[in-house]
Amino acid sequence: MADANAAPISTAEDESISGFSNDNGGSSGEDTQPNGPATAETKVNRIDALLQTLWRRVEDHIANDHPSQSQTLAPSVSNHTTSHLDGFVRETPGTQISVVARGPPIAQPRAQASSSPSWHNGDSSESLQQNTPSQALVPGVVESFTSPRPLSTLRTSTSVSGGNDLPPQDMIYTLVDLYFKHCNTWCPILDRKTTFGTFFGSTSLSEVDRILLHAIVATTLRFLKDSRLSPEMRSHYHAVSKHAVMIYAMEHVSIEAQRALVILALDELGTSNGPRGWNMLSILIQNVRQLDLGEESSLYLSANSSDIPRTGSTIRRVAVPRPDSWIADEGRRRLCWMVYLLDRYATVATTSFDFMLEESKMNRVLPCSYDLFSRNVPVETRSLNPTTGQDGVTGYAVNKPENLGSFSYHCEILRIISQVHNFLKDPVDVTSSTAMTAWRNTYRSLDAALDSWLQSLPSEYSRISALCHSDPASRVANWFMLHSAYVTAVVRLHSSAAYPTVRSHIFVPSYYAMQRCLSAVQSLKDVTQDVFEANGLDLVGPPFAFSLWTAARLLIVHAAIVGCPVDPKIDFFIDILGYVGQYWDVANNYARILARVVQRERQGEVSFGAMRKNAHEIVKLTSAIRSSGLDETASQSVSLGELDYIDVFDFFNYPKVPFADPGSPSSQEGMFQPQGLVNMGSDRSRDGAAPDPEADWLGY
Repeated sequence: MADANAAPISTAEDESISGFSNDNGGSSGEDTQPNGPATAETKVNRIDALLQTLWRRVEDHIANDHPSQSQTLAPSVSNHTTSHLDGFVRETPGTQISVVARGPPIAQPRAQASSSPSWHNGDSSESLQQNTPSQALVPGVVESFTSPRPLSTLRTSTSVSGGNDLPPQDMIYTLVDLYFKHCNTWCPILDRKTTFGTFFGSTSLSEVDRILLHAIVATTLRFLKDSRLSPEMRSHYHAVSKHAVMIYAMEHVSIEAQRALVILALDELGTSNGPRGWNMLSILIQNVRQLDLGEESSLYLSANSSDIPRTGSTIRRVAVPRPDSWIADEGRRRLCWMVYLLDRYATVATTSFDFMLEESKMNRVLPCSYDLFSRNVPVETRSLNPTTGQDGVTGYAVNKPENLGSFSYHCEILRIISQVHNFLKDPVDVTSSTAMTAWRNTYRSLDAALDSWLQSLPSEYSRISALCHSDPASRVANWFMLHSAYVTAVVRLHSSAAYPTVRSHIFVPSYYAMQRCLSAVQSLKDVTQDVFEANGLDLVGPPFAFSLWTAARLLIVHAAIVGCPVDPKIDFFIDILGYVGQYWDVANNYARILARVVQRERQGEVSFGAMRKNAHEIVKLTSAIRSSGLDETASQSVSLGELDYIDVFDFFNYPKVPFADPGSPSSQEGMFQPQGLVNMGSDRSRDGAAPDPEADWLGY
C-alpha cells in the first residue's frame, strides 16, 4: 500500500493510534508559572491526592448502592494503570503497551466442532450466546494501543466521568479509542484528532460534548474487555448513556444531537433490526429534513433575535448556522450519508417497507476519502446524477475519483441497492410479454450498473485478500464492508430471476441469474475466511452480518428450488455469524434462525421446499386487505418454526404479482397466481434439477 494510488484506501485508522502515545495532554500551563517546575509538581501531587479522595467517595457510594460489585472496581484512580485484565502488560505513562487477549482457538470454523460448543445443538431454544466463547479475540493476537494519559493531564472526574453516569476516565479514553478502531472506519462521521482534542483537551466538556461521549460509550462498551467492569456495571453505564442521548435528541434538533443519535443508532440496529431501531431512524430522517442536511446549501440565515417566538418556517431556516470550516461542512455531508446508509440497510432487510429518506431528498455530492477529511483539505468528489454530453457519453457534472474513498463507494452501491429494492417492490404481470420485456430491460440496466460500479473501484480493491493478510488492521475493514454490500446488491437483484416463487411460460428460473448469486456467495465466503484468519471479525459491523445472513439464506433457497441438500458453506456462515454475534447481537439472532431451519431439514422434519411454500402462504394471507370495515377479521397462531421460515424465505418472495380484479373469481385468494407456485423442492423427483443454460429467457 505504499504506491501513489493508495489514497482511496484511507480510512479512520489512517490516523495511527500510536500517534497519541506521546500525547500527555499537552501543555497545561504549569511550566509558565513564576516558581517553575517545583510549583507545578506540587500542584500535580495535590490534584492527584484530591482525585484519590473523590474516587474513594465514589467507591463508597457504589458500595452502598451495589455491594456485590464493590470488589470489581479499581481501588484508586492512581492505580488504574495496573488493574486491567489478566494478561495486560504493566505500563508506564507515555509508553505503548500490548495486550494478549484470550479467546477461542483459530481454525477453520467447523474444524473444532467436536471440542467446542456447536451452533447446531439439539436444544434450539437455547440462546446461542451461551454457546459462543465469552472472549472475543484469538489467543496470541496482540493489540497495540496507547496507554491512557497520566491523570495529572486529564480533566477532573467531575468534568468527564461526572460521578457514576460515565465509566472511570481511563475506561473513557479506551472506549473512545475503541470507537475509532471498531466503528468509525465504516461509520466515518467523526474526525479522530478533533474528537480526542474535544474530550481530552484543556477545556471543559460542554453539554453537547458529553452527549456525544455518552453515545460513544453506549455503542462501544461491547468491545471493552476490563476486569473491573462487571456485567451489572456494564448494563448500568449502557442504560444511563443511552437514556441521556435519547432525552437530549428528543429535546434538541441540532447537528450535534444528530451526530450522537447516529452513533447510538449503531448500537440499537446492531442489537435488533426491530421497532426501536425504526423509531430511532424516523427521528434521524426527520432531522435530516428539518436541518436541510440533504442539500448542498449555499446560503445560511442568521438571526440575532433568537429569543423572539417564531413560526415553524422561520425556525427551520435559522436552526443551522453556516459551517465554520470545510471539515465541518464535510462532516455534515458524512452525517447525512450515514443516515442514508442506515435507512437503506434497515429497509432492505424488511423487504416490504418503503425507504423513509427519499432519493429525491438526497442532493449531496459524495463524501471524500477519510484522509482528506481529517486533514481539512477542500476537494471536489462526484455529483450524484449522471449527465449526457454532446458526444452521447454519460458522465458527471463533477467527477474527481481520485478524491473518493471506501465510504464514497459504499454510498454509491447503496444507491443501486435502493433502485433494486424499488424495482422489486413493483408488481409485474408475468403472463404479459410486454410487461416482461420492460421488466427484463430494467433488470439488465441494474445489472449493468452493478458491473460499472465494480469496474470503477480503484485497483487496490482487487487485492483485498492480500491486504487482509498483510495488514489486517481496521484501516482495511471498511473495504470488507464494501465487498459485502456488493454481494447484498447482487443477491438482491439476481435472486428475483433465479428463484421466483411465481412463474409463467415467460418467467422461469434463469441459469445466468442463479450463477451470479452463487458466485457472489462464494466470493463473500472467501473474503470472510480471509477476515476470520486475520482476526478481523471484530472490526466489521452489522451491515457485514446482514450480508452473511443474506448469503446463507440464498444457499437454503437454492436447495429448495433445485431440490438438493444445502451447500455445506451454510455451516461456515452460521459459525461466522455467531462469532460476529459476540459484538453485535443481531448476528446472533441470524445464526439462531439459520441453525434451527437447517437442523429441521437435516433431521428430516420438513424439507426446505415445504418451508418456503409455508412461508409464502402465510405472507400471502397476511397481505389480504378487507374491502369493507364491516368485514370480519381473523387471527391465526403461528409457531416459532413458521416465523423462522418467513425470516429466511420472505426476502426471496418474488415476483410481486398484481392484485386481482375484485370481481374476478381469483379475488378470494387476493393475488393473481398464473400457473401457481414454482416447484419448491418438495417433489423429490426433481432432485438435482437446474435451469437450462441454453434456454435462458434473459438472453445473456
